[in-house]
Amino acid sequence: MEKGVFDDPNPIYLYSDGEITQFEEVAGTCSNKDNFDEDCCTIRSISIGTIFVVGISYLHQWTKYTYSNTYISPILSIILSYPFGHLWTWIVPNSTKFTQKEHGLILIMTNIAWMYFTVFNYATSATIPLLEYDNRNFVHYFFLVVALQFIGFGLAGIMRRFLVWPTEIIWPQNLPLIAILRTLHENQLPAIHFYNNNKTIQKLKKYFFENKLKFFILITIVTFIYEWFPLYILSVLSVFSWMCLFKRNNYLLAQLTSVRGLALGAGGLTLDWSQITMYLGSPLIVPRWAIINITFGFVLIIWFIVPIVYGSNVRNINDNPIGGIMFPGLTSMSLVTAFTSFACLPAVFVHMILYHSIDLWNQLRTKNLNNMGNDMHARLMSLYKKVPDWWYLILFCISLIIICVLCDYNKWLKWYLVLLSLAINACLVLPFGLLSSITGQFLHNAPVYYLGVIIAQGLSLGQESRESYTYLTVGYVLFVQTLSLIQDMKLGHYLKIGHRSLFFAQCLSSLICSSVSIGIQYMYYKEYGLNNEFDSSFSIFDYTLLGGSIFTDKNGFFSDVNSENRKLLWGFLVGAFLPILTWFLAQWPRFYWLKHFHWPLILITISWMPSLLSAGALCTWILIGLTVCLTIGKYSFLQRHIYLTSAALDLGLNLTQIIISNAFINTERLFPTWKGTQNNNGYDSCKLALTTKK
Repeated sequence: MEKGVFDDPNPIYLYSDGEITQFEEVAGTCSNKDNFDEDCCTIRSISIGTIFVVGISYLHQWTKYTYSNTYISPILSIILSYPFGHLWTWIVPNSTKFTQKEHGLILIMTNIAWMYFTVFNYATSATIPLLEYDNRNFVHYFFLVVALQFIGFGLAGIMRRFLVWPTEIIWPQNLPLIAILRTLHENQLPAIHFYNNNKTIQKLKKYFFENKLKFFILITIVTFIYEWFPLYILSVLSVFSWMCLFKRNNYLLAQLTSVRGLALGAGGLTLDWSQITMYLGSPLIVPRWAIINITFGFVLIIWFIVPIVYGSNVRNINDNPIGGIMFPGLTSMSLVTAFTSFACLPAVFVHMILYHSIDLWNQLRTKNLNNMGNDMHARLMSLYKKVPDWWYLILFCISLIIICVLCDYNKWLKWYLVLLSLAINACLVLPFGLLSSITGQFLHNAPVYYLGVIIAQGLSLGQESRESYTYLTVGYVLFVQTLSLIQDMKLGHYLKIGHRSLFFAQCLSSLICSSVSIGIQYMYYKEYGLNNEFDSSFSIFDYTLLGGSIFTDKNGFFSDVNSENRKLLWGFLVGAFLPILTWFLAQWPRFYWLKHFHWPLILITISWMPSLLSAGALCTWILIGLTVCLTIGKYSFLQRHIYLTSAALDLGLNLTQIIISNAFINTERLFPTWKGTQNNNGYDSCKLALTTKK
């Protein structure tokens, strides 16, 4: 007779598997066991991790100066480093087996290079103009960027008790990474999934669990093949306004149903995984309640409020398209989303106070290095040597002093304004960290960046000035980098990587990554200068109404000349009121379901529109998320397969982008022009979507 899963003579195995987390997402993906003696921070893992950090940093920085950037995603880092680990075992004498913890540590090191790529290259715009315009020496530039790279460590160390240790802090962004790591390294089937089921269900589950790697490879191959169409051959799929095809000359239909319009009734869809996940991430990892919240917000704000504003012709917005991209004048969607951006900031604080204040107070009083909580993962991690808070604080203080001295000495920004920028953004880390950690959304944050722009204008730092650049960079880097480091801390928490091993790996890779990137960047700009056709150092938010005002509006967004914009400040009051309203109504049993309402999540999602995120892309994102969570997402034993699907989609896309970028786009070998590539400069397949009203 075939040996069953309960025939294991080791009772500890069954006991450990019986104690699972209260969250299905974590229970189905993260191991609830640990081998304390498993290799982790070894010469092999540090050496391979260092090689990958250097290589990825070089690739990211150098290809920034090409027509199309090439990047290595965390998923691809996992796949590429896996054979290196086994090759080391085969070549180096007396080597032990390449372990999952070693692989996880390599991933965390490469995540630092990924963070540098996403934070510095896509979120800030200060360091290069400072160097170019002031012609400062390399030493000043080096220490400024290294200090910016380390400034988030101090705050991340303090926030561990709130954003890493608690059970309810999931960080869903990490779950696809853990799913693929366990698929590559583990073969044992968890007994809990086979308990109390009939034989048919047991066979079905066993088939799925035994074929996870084949499943992952299949999805990757299919994605790799498919993405050639929207990225190169049939680019119209990226902005497919199919409903406009019925009446090509109908302006109203174009505005209501196109990708860059309202995408009403899903009339405009984005059939390209890169466009769908560029700013919102994968819809497959977002909890069901969060997707429902975003769906409600999209329908309410985009499909109801925006048309009402458009019909009222406030500030003559009918002269521009209803959605559009970044126009010199307002569109109805950009006006509404600017309002939601301001509303998001007070909403996230009020929501935190109403829903999380008691838990935060208890965590502050009770959580420390000797009491990380009764969470299963926290108990396992308590066996490892701790990293005291003062280690993180020393890094923070040294970085802070360096930034203040360099900025003040070089007249980039007064030292007290550096402190102001850091203090404001530090206050935003906890509320937005809670939002990101439970929804899997938004390390980058449009409202936070907009707040920095408005304050810089209010302080009269100047249009396109070095002071404005520096103010934005210092504060926003602290905000995003702290959340990125905390997310990796939670990844190490789930993988049972020791605290000190994690701290050492993060510090080492931060220093290596920033040094390599700075050297390449400095040499390039010393040779070619700032003004070149490939430059992409400016912020993604510069292409939005609020973010771009630092370049386009010398008077300031709320100046006397732009006094009409001051009405948007009512958004602060509305944002503070909305969470109170739903919280108050939820106290009655009839409206108890309102406790799941999350206004900050709704408002911050809408704030990405329309310049960065089209209505068609968000509509497609929602359709995918709802379809998955309401069908196969209901079965807990398929949860890891959903995360594997998300990882495979990301991997297949990344591989396709690398080949297309380097073999075709950067060598100017474009696909022949035909109807499938006529997409209105990549914005919309409907020609009337971006035109003004006749």
